Amino acid sequence: MHKVLERSEGSLDINIINNNLQKLYQSGCCKILNPNSYNDNVELVLINTAGGITCNDKINIKVSIENSNLSICTQAAEKIYSGFGDPANMDINLNLNNSNLFWLPKELILFDNSKLNRKININLLGNSNLVFCESVILGRTAMSEKIKNINFSDNWKVYINSSLKHFEAINLIGSFNDNYKNNFTFANNSSLSTIMIFGKIIYQLEPELKKIIKNIDNHYCEMTTFDDKIIIRSLAKDNYDLKKTVNFIMKNIIHDKLPKSWNL
Repeated sequence: MHKVLERSEGSLDINIINNNLQKLYQSGCCKILNPNSYNDNVELVLINTAGGITCNDKINIKVSIENSNLSICTQAAEKIYSGFGDPANMDINLNLNNSNLFWLPKELILFDNSKLNRKININLLGNSNLVFCESVILGRTAMSEKIKNINFSDNWKVYINSSLKHFEAINLIGSFNDNYKNNFTFANNSSLSTIMIFGKIIYQLEPELKKIIKNIDNHYCEMTTFDDKIIIRSLAKDNYDLKKTVNFIMKNIIHDKLPKSWNL
């Protein structure tokens, strides 16, 4: 007898104007906390009450901010578990108008046989700045986890005044071993982090970032600046080393704007 497996669905729709929360819609497994903040940024903490994501789950997040300063973090690492069925879908849409956004979720942890399609679309209007940090862990080395098979699609698009400014994608389908060992891809590293910075803030941060990156020599971390954006890539053997590096970079460039829940 065919059984329909229980799946999670969740939605968030948030609107912030002049640093005041104007709209908060939450449904299903998606919840949000708005802790007290003693700096200039509004802080939001995203929570998935399902405890993780598996096949056929659906997550939709929409955030619109105007004339505001916002930091967004997650309560914990988002775990993508193995399952039966089609890949889970996660759609994230972020819209900024004359605002500053620090998108700082904790790491995405992928398990063997996990399936996920994720899309992140960001639109910056007016005099907006974005500091975006995403980390992906392909099996935790401390837990002796190995990724043999995976289905992971991750697409990011960044628009400035509705014109496409940046696009990148990761597509890993099937055996991961070739990508893991290849020196042109992961080079035996299992943890990847990307920091992207857009807006006029790049001219303020670039000189300091160059000094910071030069002090990271225990594993791969490089920065490039082109087309009015800064991209920083980090690769590490395990999650802990990667988090130490990302923590070091972020604390030095945005200081007190880090959310309370941002820690090792």
